[in-house]
Amino acid sequence: MPTFDPKLSEYIARGETAALLLDAMRLLVGECVEQTINRLMNLVVDGSMTPELAMGFCYEITAYKKLIQRQLNKIEQGRAAAIRAQESPQ
Repeated sequence: MPTFDPKLSEYIARGETAALLLDAMRLLVGECVEQTINRLMNLVVDGSMTPELAMGFCYEITAYKKLIQRQLNKIEQGRAAAIRAQESPQ
């Protein structure tokens, strides 16, 4: 079993790690989307944008957003499992 920093251990014990990871992912994804939009704008400005590149950028941004949605889904699954575990007789 890995040894964690005491503060991190406290977060894990209280089930707060998923929310912390989600916040970090949101920051990262936001930066990735911003960089993608900047690249897209540069191609538009210099006139080298093609429909294929535009579609590729749309797929890239969508993939970043899906990362967040998947994390949210995992958090909800974990919460539902915790509720079921608490409600089931032992």
